[in-house]
Amino acid sequence: MTIEQTFSPFLDILRSTAYGDVTLDVEHPSLYNKVLAFYQRRGIDFYGDPDEDYEILSTNLYVDLSYV
Repeated sequence: MTIEQTFSPFLDILRSTAYGDVTLDVEHPSLYNKVLAFYQRRGIDFYGDPDEDYEILSTNLYVDLSYV
């Protein structure tokens, strides 16, 4: 399943995160954890550094959602 299919009710929040308007880990921590797990299952490596991991996640969201 794609990010759009998996998180369809939250696409506005995820797009806002991708564009830097929402801080997902602060404003929606449970959604952040679910999206993080989604990308980990798809082989994206996270390093345990909160700032770096957030950047990786938001970059992937931007790439995945910029075509929708």
